[in-house]
Amino acid sequence: MDRLEKCRSLLAGSNAQAMLCTSYHNKFYLAGLYSSSGYVLITQKQKYVIVDSRYYEEVRQNNRDAQVLLMTGEKTYDMLINDIIEDESIRTVGFEGDDLSYDRYMILKDKLNASLIPVDINPIRAVKDAGEIGSIREACDIADAAYTHILDFVRAGMREDEVANELVYFMKKNGAMKESFDTIAASGIRGAMPHAKAGTKRIEEGDLVTLDFGAKVGQYCSDITRTFAVGKGPGRELAKIHEIVSEAQQKGIEAVRAGMRFCDADRAARSVIEDAGYGEYFGHNLGHSLGINDHEDPRLSPTEQSRMEAGMVVTVEPGIYVPGLGGVRIEDDVLVTEDGPQVLTRSPKQLIITDKE
Repeated sequence: MDRLEKCRSLLAGSNAQAMLCTSYHNKFYLAGLYSSSGYVLITQKQKYVIVDSRYYEEVRQNNRDAQVLLMTGEKTYDMLINDIIEDESIRTVGFEGDDLSYDRYMILKDKLNASLIPVDINPIRAVKDAGEIGSIREACDIADAAYTHILDFVRAGMREDEVANELVYFMKKNGAMKESFDTIAASGIRGAMPHAKAGTKRIEEGDLVTLDFGAKVGQYCSDITRTFAVGKGPGRELAKIHEIVSEAQQKGIEAVRAGMRFCDADRAARSVIEDAGYGEYFGHNLGHSLGINDHEDPRLSPTEQSRMEAGMVVTVEPGIYVPGLGGVRIEDDVLVTEDGPQVLTRSPKQLIITDKE
């Protein structure tokens, strides 16, 4: 089933006769348009891409299967959409409720000659095709190369943001369009903050450093986390925590396969951490789906009952975060297959000590 067929199948199961896409990710998925400007309208008869003169020629060349409409001051987007609504006798239009602000919704409600119904189109992106998986693989390869580079680069005395900036520079220099998200770099006791953005703290000898970063290739993301030591090994408890997280991550990865419930994969990893006595220090989900966005649904959470399908790409990222001590997280990107997990990120996961005397 191709992308338009997926979208129309979703519409057939809803009360909407057409779908108006406004989000970056779904406009890109359906029409290759990655911009805040423009609209993609899917009906049961046609795909329409509505853009201004800045995007018209590029979008027209990339959408031979669509009617590409030029919006101008004299022919605004709402006029163009209302013409389609009239031509195809459309009474209800689905909109992305998780994307539109209240103000934008009210404007559309006033301008369009059809009832608006919230429709979640994001599930059609859950299973990736070969091209999407290829882009994610490339993004993972760049992230792996960046980790190898940063292990040689980092030194005690450097600021966290220096390390994060070097990661981003390396990834862009080696083929990334951009980073997948703001790089997380947390050293020492800041490692107890799961989403600590890179700051001005200087890395000290003996610190554990957690790096969470990714590259974008063709608008598709990678997302990897590794925790390593600088100068010398950490204390006994943090070394033990690293072992526990590594074991939990392996159990989580082994549970990634077509037909497995997402919550069961979470349980496989979480039970290792709980049995070791650190359950209260692992407060987030085991992982999430990955694609055009760095965080997509379904999630590997304790409550997600749906089952994995071949072609999904998920992260597996358990962590332990002890306030006043520090933390460890290890994350890989994993392709779901009928035969089990295929790990796309291949950086070493053992506790590496960099910048040794």
